[in-house]
Order: sequence, then structure tokens, then C-alpha cells
Amino acid sequence: MENEELFFDDNEGTSDAALTHQTLVDTQEKLGTLLDLMPTGLIIHQMQGMLFANQQALYLLDENVTTLVGKHFLDFVSEDQREKCSELFMTTFMRDEPVRFPEIKLEQSAGRTLYIQVTASRLPWEGTSVVQIMLEDVTELRLQADELQKLTFHDVLTGAYNRRYFVQHAEECITHALDEGKPFSLMIFDIDWFKQVNDTYGHLAGDEALKIISKVWRLNTRHNEFDNRKNDGTLSRIGGEEFAIYLPNVDEEGAKAIAERIRRAIEHEVIIFEDNRFSITASFGLTSLQGDDQKLDDLIRRADRALYQAKENGRNRVEFA
Repeated sequence: MENEELFFDDNEGTSDAALTHQTLVDTQEKLGTLLDLMPTGLIIHQMQGMLFANQQALYLLDENVTTLVGKHFLDFVSEDQREKCSELFMTTFMRDEPVRFPEIKLEQSAGRTLYIQVTASRLPWEGTSVVQIMLEDVTELRLQADELQKLTFHDVLTGAYNRRYFVQHAEECITHALDEGKPFSLMIFDIDWFKQVNDTYGHLAGDEALKIISKVWRLNTRHNEFDNRKNDGTLSRIGGEEFAIYLPNVDEEGAKAIAERIRRAIEHEVIIFEDNRFSITASFGLTSLQGDDQKLDDLIRRADRALYQAKENGRNRVEFA
């Protein structure tokens, strides 16, 4: 009997334990709901794959709970960024400080492109190494920045680069060409009898003629690339009806060939505006980098003289200074 007295029902202790258990369950449910309401994507990730993703992360990754099982964050990173992101991902497991990834570009199935800022940090997690990955949607900020850059460096009417872009980047290319001993050419051209186009067909028709220059350039040239092949430079509108193209890695003969190709394409383009159909021509002045050139102005002066000579010699032609 004495031993039996040592065992008794602790109803109060049992109730407290049950209450504690229920409180933990409720807390986990509330925590899960709270995480799902976060405007920032959250992923709990072990070395091998994802353990948890909140609703915002699922939306950004264009996945659901079922399809996400067994996947790795790096599965969503493009090939050109994967090596760098893989190094940073591994670093996260070994550092106490947060690790910031480069901006990630995500392509969703609906055709929308998202830009995501990624930050990862190690979590104190018993039994396994775990990191949390935060995903912040910066698409709107990226688009606003792109639009601001476009307004800063592009001509609104034609879509070509503007004079500011031309001066800044052409000077950089000249410095590079001088340092490397590589060729560089400059082309300046304008539309012949442009005032007559405006007077005959109206200023809106003149605007259409300016837009045609960008169209012709896109169809007949390659965009500028700093490589070993010849390329056709970058079109900039530097005045009313005046355009320029700088040509890194292009010598005199290459510049002449490019200019002739663009000149012929402009001449054969038919402009249709309202009930009017008309054509335009353009005159070109070219020059190439010389040993005593030090800055862009040296080439612009020679190209302008060549352009003036093209006008004097009958227009719709190419002259080289």
C-alpha cells in the first residue's frame, strides 16, 4: 500500500502538458500563416534541396508546394549566373553574415520576366545545416531604372541613342583603340533636303523620315560588340536630321563598305505617311583614327568636312576625310 501511494493521477499536470502541446501547434500554424503573408519570398534550404517555401516564394518561382518538392534553388538560376550563384550558395553555409547574390532573372510560364534580389543567411537549426533565402521582387525598380536610362541615353522620336550617349561611349572607344593600337572609324550623315520634306509633306512626315533611319540601320547593321570581328557600330541621333555611327575595330575600307550599304538602303526605302509616298537620300562623311588624334573632336571635325564635301559633290554619296 505504501508503494501504491507513490502513484497518483496528476490531472493538473496532464492538462498543462496538453495545453502546452496545443499552444505549440497553434503557434506553428500561426507562424506558417504569418510567413505566407510576408511580401518577401522565404525559402528554408538545406544543402541538398528546399525544405520550405512561403506563398510569395512559390509565386516568384512559378511553382506550387507539390512541384517544388525535391528542387534546388539553383535550378531556377540561368546558366550564365549558375556558377557564381553556386559559389555564393556554398559560402552561405560557412558564414554568419548574410550573403547577397547578383540580381536573378526569372522567366515565368505566363511570359512575364521577373528580376529578383536574393539574400541568404545561415540558420541555427539542430541536426542539419540550413539556410534561409530571401527573395525580393525588384522588377518594378529594374524597369524604372531601365526607363530612366533609356530617357537619359536615347532619342525619344527615333529610338536611336542620343548625342550624350554618343559622346560618352565614342570617347571610351577611342581611348581603347589608342591603347590597343586598333582601328576606329567614325561616320556622320544627314538626310538630304530635309527641310523640303517638312515643307512638302509636313513635320509629322519629316518625323517619319527620321524614324526610317533607325529602321534601316537595324535591318542593315550589327550592333556594336567589342570583339575581333568587324562590326557596324552604334547609331546615334546627334542633331535634327544628323546621325552618327562610331565603328570600333573598323578601318577605312570597312567604314566605306558600311556607309555605302546604309546609303543604298536609305535611298531604296519608301516612306508611307497618310496618303503620301516618298523617298529620301542621305550624305555621309567618314574618317578613321590617326596617330596624332587625341580625342573625339579631332575625328568629328574631319567627318564634318567630309560630309560637307559630300553635299558639295551632289549629295547622296559617301566621302572620306
